[in-house]
Amino acid sequence: MKLTSFITRSRDSFHWPRLLALGLLAGVLLLPLAAFDWITRPGAPVLCPLRAVTGVPCPSCGLTRALAHLERGHLAEAVRLHPFAPLVFLLVLALAGMLAFELATRRAVIGDPLRNRRDAWLLFAGLVVFQVARTVIFFLDGGWGVFRRENLIARLVALAQAIF
Repeated sequence: MKLTSFITRSRDSFHWPRLLALGLLAGVLLLPLAAFDWITRPGAPVLCPLRAVTGVPCPSCGLTRALAHLERGHLAEAVRLHPFAPLVFLLVLALAGMLAFELATRRAVIGDPLRNRRDAWLLFAGLVVFQVARTVIFFLDGGWGVFRRENLIARLVALAQAIF
């Protein structure tokens, strides 16, 4: 059997994509739990590329830390870090359960959620509204200092001043 034929056949498999998705969903829940001490300590590095460049939090900034707190039972801290953390946690659990059901019964339950273009645009518009509100709140709560210190241009200027 050629390796390429195995890859071609596995792409059309019922089980392979579902097992992969289940593994990724498990990682979404297990990584924050396993790395709790590292990601919640003061001064932990910011891993978000948008925040590293602009200094402004993206729509998912704080979600990993929020999930870590939620999994430890700290609901108030989780909601403070990201307001949608409980919803994301329940959505991941529901999707994992549905995938496990599909694997057990060999029947597809989950359809294409973005088949309807209107739903995709509504989801996108909701993310844009959330990001605009989050950015406004960020700057109203004193985010200007963080913005001036943490955006890429400010870091490059600080590096140039340190060198010269």
